Amino acid sequence: MQNLNTVLRAIPAPDADAMARAQQHIDGLLKPPGSLGRLEALAVQLAGMPGLGGQPQVAKKALLVMCADHGVWDEGVAISPKAVTAIQAANMTRGTTGVCVLAAQAGAKVHVIDVGIDSEPLPGVVNMRVARGCGNIARGPAMSREQGQELLLEVMRYTRALAQEGVTLFGVGELGMANTTPAAAIVSVLTGSDAQEVVGIGANLPLAKVATRWRWCGGLSPSISPDRMMASTY
Repeated sequence: MQNLNTVLRAIPAPDADAMARAQQHIDGLLKPPGSLGRLEALAVQLAGMPGLGGQPQVAKKALLVMCADHGVWDEGVAISPKAVTAIQAANMTRGTTGVCVLAAQAGAKVHVIDVGIDSEPLPGVVNMRVARGCGNIARGPAMSREQGQELLLEVMRYTRALAQEGVTLFGVGELGMANTTPAAAIVSVLTGSDAQEVVGIGANLPLAKVATRWRWCGGLSPSISPDRMMASTY
């Protein structure tokens, strides 16, 4: 059985020669150098994707949206009801959300994936749920290390199956009420930043409640002993 580290080590490095050729081509176009900003860097990066030989074909694209409810919602760190996660996931399957409109304009298919929504399974949603709702990071881990590794492997298997169907360009997104609190906590652990530096209002959380986020992000160490090196492995 594959483990996560084996899969990660097998990913080849970008094709440096293809990237250099792409950069040379872009620089030779009739325009001021760098005038397209980040788009130019993205084009060069795309040209260097392993296995494409510098000729990326992006006719078939997929956007994977991972959906889960975060247990830390119980601490009052979000303004939206928890049920909005399931409601919006269902809306995505009908193509009625903002991301679906943008994906349609780009010719990308949206794949809605349940990795821990606190609801009954939803029609049209791919079920990869670790549990019905994730754990509360203010009280303990969101999930076990083993659960996290297996989930990443399952997503990789799903992605490979899509690649075999001809998808060459993938996007990834997420959905879940209280999502910016664990996101800020991860950034805090990876960068060594104080909670006040990485925590914001999220989806319009009242300023009076932002201190609640500071408290939980800043108090994670005695709660779950976050490991910076372990987190940066993935």
